[in-house]
Amino acid sequence: MSGQSRTFVTLAAVMLVVGVLRYFMKGWAEALGVPEIVGSLIVSLNVVLLVGLAIFFAREGRAPDGRYVRAAGWFVALAAWMSILIVAGILITARTGTPTYYEEMVYAHRTLPPVQHAISHAVALVVVAVVVLLLGWPIYWAAKRGRPSAGLASQG
Repeated sequence: MSGQSRTFVTLAAVMLVVGVLRYFMKGWAEALGVPEIVGSLIVSLNVVLLVGLAIFFAREGRAPDGRYVRAAGWFVALAAWMSILIVAGILITARTGTPTYYEEMVYAHRTLPPVQHAISHAVALVVVAVVVLLLGWPIYWAAKRGRPSAGLASQG
C-alpha cells in the first residue's frame, strides 16, 4: 500500500469516527460552556478534509515523481467519502428524529427537507472539489520547490 493510500484510509477512518462523534455527542460542548459553533467545528469533517488537503498536496509536491493530478485524485476521493458520510448522517438523523447542529443553528432562518438537504451536500461536492483543487495548487508548488530532482533521487 502506497503512502497516499495509507493516508487516505487513515483519514477516511478518522472521518468515520468524527461523523459518529458528531451524531452521538451533539450538545457535549455546550455542557462544558463551549459555544455551539465551536463544538460543531471540533467534530467537523471539514477539518479532517483540510488536513487531507495539506497532506496529499504536500506529499506529492515533495515526491521526486509527484504529480498534482495524483494529489487531486486522492483529495477528490476523500471529499467524496466525506459527502457519503454527510448524506448518510443527514438521512439517519431525519429517520431517527435526532436534533442536529444544522437544525438548531439554521432552522431559525429557513427550513430544508432532509432529502433536499442531503442532495444539496452531494451537489456541493463539485464546488468543494473545484475550490480545494485551487487551494491545493499553491501547496503543491511550494512543496515542489524543495523536492530533489528526479536525477538526484535515483543516485541516492
